[in-house]
Amino acid sequence: MCVADDGSPDGTAAAVREAAARHPGRVELLERQEKGGRGAAVIAAFKQGLADPRRYRYLFEMDADFSHHPRDLPKFLEKLATCDMVIGSRYIEGGGTSDWGVLRPLLSWLANKYIRLVAGIPVRDTTSGYRGYRREVLEAADFDRIKITGYVVHGEMAYQAWLNGFRLGEVPIHFRNRRRAASKLTAEEIYLALVNFALLRRRYGKVPRRREDARAETS
Repeated sequence: MCVADDGSPDGTAAAVREAAARHPGRVELLERQEKGGRGAAVIAAFKQGLADPRRYRYLFEMDADFSHHPRDLPKFLEKLATCDMVIGSRYIEGGGTSDWGVLRPLLSWLANKYIRLVAGIPVRDTTSGYRGYRREVLEAADFDRIKITGYVVHGEMAYQAWLNGFRLGEVPIHFRNRRRAASKLTAEEIYLALVNFALLRRRYGKVPRRREDARAETS
């Protein structure tokens, strides 16, 4: 397990170092001094995972505060038997959220509707950060081409995977908002995300590559 920490002031790095000392070889800390946002940290962690000599067949991304619960991992592994990239979805049957208040669920739902409309990605929860990937999906990803460094980097990664002809799938998850103070999206980050998603088809093209049995599964 690799925990990417972007200079967080909440003591994450110290907690991970303690866990690494208790479980040598099983827990790693990727400590980044610059504050590059969720997306930059995710990309750095994936690059480190791909470079690991153990050559992992599957790589997973999740929040480390139990907003994404590890008990859902077997569902991801089962779905990865038939899909190349699996998203933990709040917006398919069996999924949901809690402790989000009133406005945030509406904004999240509208954002996913917008992304699906302007980009055409055939999944319902492109902004979810709970994901499982076959190694091949990340090896084919062009990380240097990704424009967004914040939370919504997930939409562009899903778009790349879809255009590369990989099979996308979703499994239901229940997202519980963290009990400690959460990072807030800035107005600038939201604006840049809306513009970037609107331009994805122009930047990448809009016709997925043909792969053997390529398809999207949304249930």
